[in-house]
Amino acid sequence: MSFREKSAWITLVTVLLCFGVYFGSIVSGQVSGRGFGALHLLLLCVTALVVLQLALNGVAVVTTPRDGRAPRDEREAAIQARSHTVGYYVLMVFVLALALPVHFGHPPPDLLNFALLDVVIATLAVAVAQIVMFRRGA
Repeated sequence: MSFREKSAWITLVTVLLCFGVYFGSIVSGQVSGRGFGALHLLLLCVTALVVLQLALNGVAVVTTPRDGRAPRDEREAAIQARSHTVGYYVLMVFVLALALPVHFGHPPPDLLNFALLDVVIATLAVAVAQIVMFRRGA
């Protein structure tokens, strides 16, 4: 498995883990999505995401030293471009869908959480697209 594919897997798992905790806590009612509890949980989850990403990508660089420091080849650049295009379209669809919670009268903190969820879903779409393209050999 190449370094770039490992990096996509790391992104997929860490984003699912960290933001799964955040949004799971809000949906289950353990934390209100409108208070300082949600803000503190969000800061904790983002900090955990950064630390996990740095640590796991560092491990990936050590386990694949040749790929970790090498510049992207044409195939990897094409995969990155296509996956980011997929992520862009996913993000645009979900941002346009933000009109629904606005229409139903959700307060601004809820809208911010919906917007954050849109970014998380787009990030997951990019990671999944990269993994599929690397596995497919595109």
